Amino acid sequence: MKKNALPLIAAVMVLLVLGVWLLKPGGPPSAQMPVAHEPISHKEEPSHASKPLNPTESANAKTSLKQMTEILAAFTVQERKLSDLMEALKKAQQEPFQVRDSNQHTGEMIIVRTKSPPQGTRYFHAQYFTDENQQSFAQHMSFEFRPSPEAMDQAIEMVQETFPDLGAPMEETRDFIQWELPHGYVVWVKRLNHEDITNSPFNSYNQGDIGSIRVAIELNPEGEGGH
Repeated sequence: MKKNALPLIAAVMVLLVLGVWLLKPGGPPSAQMPVAHEPISHKEEPSHASKPLNPTESANAKTSLKQMTEILAAFTVQERKLSDLMEALKKAQQEPFQVRDSNQHTGEMIIVRTKSPPQGTRYFHAQYFTDENQQSFAQHMSFEFRPSPEAMDQAIEMVQETFPDLGAPMEETRDFIQWELPHGYVVWVKRLNHEDITNSPFNSYNQGDIGSIRVAIELNPEGEGGH
């Protein structure tokens, strides 16, 4: 075989191999359809199953969930005043009260709690700080929702209903989901585990509280924030 024929034979072989590859099912990578990922399940672990609620308990809990989620939205992202929050909680007969705390690193913080939360919820907690213009702003606001097999999904659905323009979650696992909100805030829903209920500085828990759902809106610690 002549040496000058070798490059031609090599080129033909490359074209043949390329043709076979292109004719394979699916074709080249650029022509393949993207792989669809399975939605993440937020169902409870079977080893930590909660007691189902009866119809009356479930209806009351969902009403309370809606009420408290709307309060979180109104007094964080919508930037209404602390005095308005106190008035709204009083009107809802939740008996709000304030606790003041201060240190040299964070300045003065006002904590708002309630004595009479709506049925199916508890541990409302708001933290307010003061900006450079001496205006108070909500740094964190949350409440907890009683555990049940459908509690996590109900809380997620209520957040999505309250904020219909939510984009894709920033983070999502079986027990946690978080989205970005306007003005530097994030909203998240978390199923509490053993670590979450251990040595809490604000709330009292026992083992039966594992599986409770916390819904929170707070300033994104990794963002620039709106204040």
